[in-house]
Amino acid sequence: MKSRFFLGVLLIGGLPFLNSCKDEKDPEPPSPLVGVWARDVYQLTELPETFGNFEGLTVKSVYGDESYTLTFTNDKKYTRKLARPGPDFNDIGVWTYEGTDLTLDSDEADIDDEAFEVEGDITANQLVLSQIVTFPLLPDAVTDTLTDAWANTHEAELEQYFQNIDVKLLFLFEK
Repeated sequence: MKSRFFLGVLLIGGLPFLNSCKDEKDPEPPSPLVGVWARDVYQLTELPETFGNFEGLTVKSVYGDESYTLTFTNDKKYTRKLARPGPDFNDIGVWTYEGTDLTLDSDEADIDDEAFEVEGDITANQLVLSQIVTFPLLPDAVTDTLTDAWANTHEAELEQYFQNIDVKLLFLFEK
């Protein structure tokens, strides 16, 4: 009789604990984006065939920036800092990451949302983002015939040969 009583108390007393375990959701694992990312270099890719001399070109600065840092937190907030000549650019807001699409939705009314594509896998120390952007570049027919010495002394004449083209710009970040 005592054993049934204790078994009943145990069952009745243990049910709330079992239910509480069911109601608790497993915490969502942190996104691989979470952390502080510093832009290492930019890389030009997917150029038209007549601009192949620039394919894969890596540069330290595209927008005059000296450094570019993105910080992503678990609560879907981000901070972006671009150090550049003149005033720095700082931005905060909310980020979303679905599939390969990363969107930065700024808290600032005068800053538009910015969309990136995540290229490949995000690793423990590398993040590659991309955007299609327009750049003025010289076609291969021009760059193949120029010497640096001539180009450096005839910059005004060279301007007429630049063409605005769409390229995929990779942002290579390190943690």
